[in-house]
Amino acid sequence: MNSDNDLSQRLLWEKRPHPHHIGLVLGGGAARGMAHIGVLEALEVHGVRPDFIVGASAGALVGGLYAAGLSTTRMRALAHQLKWWDVSGWPMSISWSTLVALTAPLGILDLDRLSDWIRKTLDADPHFHELQIPFAAIATDIATGQSLMLNDGPIAPAIRASCSVPGIFTPVRRNGRLLVDGGASNNLPVSAVQQMGADYVIAVDLLPAMTSPPVEPKNVVEVSITALYALIRAAQVDMPLAHCVIQPEIGHIGLSDLAAVEELISAGYQATIAQMPEILVALGRALKPKQTNFSESDELG
Repeated sequence: MNSDNDLSQRLLWEKRPHPHHIGLVLGGGAARGMAHIGVLEALEVHGVRPDFIVGASAGALVGGLYAAGLSTTRMRALAHQLKWWDVSGWPMSISWSTLVALTAPLGILDLDRLSDWIRKTLDADPHFHELQIPFAAIATDIATGQSLMLNDGPIAPAIRASCSVPGIFTPVRRNGRLLVDGGASNNLPVSAVQQMGADYVIAVDLLPAMTSPPVEPKNVVEVSITALYALIRAAQVDMPLAHCVIQPEIGHIGLSDLAAVEELISAGYQATIAQMPEILVALGRALKPKQTNFSESDELG
C-alpha cells in the first residue's frame, strides 16, 4: 500500500488547493523561548492565526498562554518582568541521610512555582478543553524515552512537565509516568499537530547551528541545558515534515539569558516576517504592505 506521501507525489494539480487548517509548532530553547512572542506578533500583523498549537518546553509555555487567550502585548510585558525565581526554587533540603538513602531530589531546582505563575498570569486554572485554540504540550517519559502529548486536564501542570529540563528541574509524576522536558524526545513535534488536523504547519526552531565563535555556558544550569540541546538539535526528526521552518538568529544568546528580551522578541519577529511571503502564498493570501520590517511602530506592547 502506498503512503500518503507517495500518493501526493503522483497527483498533479492544475491549481493545488490551499490549506485550511494552520498548525503552529513552538520548539524548546529555555530563555530563548521569548523569541516565540515575536513570531506570534508577526503572524498577527498578517492575520495568520493558528488553528492548532503544539509546544515543547518553553514553546509549551508560550503556546499554552496564547491558546488560553493571553495577548502578545501582555506576554511582552511579562517577559520583561520574568525572573528565574518567579517560576523555580530550591527543592526540599538535602540531608546526609537522604543522600545515603538515595532519595535526594531528581533535579537542582523545583519548577512547581511555574504552575502557580501560569494560574496567576491567566487569573484562572484553565483546562485544555476550555482553550480558545486547541493545544497540546509534549513531555518525555524519562524511563522509556517515549513522547507524550499532554492535552487533558488543567494546562498548568502539563506545561510544567513539558518544561522540566532533566537534571536541572525536578520531573513530574503524572499517570504513573515520570515526565521531563518534551524536547528530550521531540523538540519540534510536527507530526502531533498534523494528527490534530493541521494541513499546513509552521515550526519555530530555537536551536540553530552553533555560532562562531561558540557561546560558552556560564553556569551549571547552562552546561546541562547546552549539553541536552546539543543532542536535541541532532535529533529533530519531525522538522522535515513542516511546510515552513522559522529559525531566528539567536544562536549567540545564552540559553538562560532572561535579560535579552527585546533582542529575542525582535529576532523572532524578523525571522517570521522574512518567511511571510512564502507563508501567505501557501495559504492563498495577499501580503500586507508596509509591514516588512520590525520597528517601534510595529511593536504591539
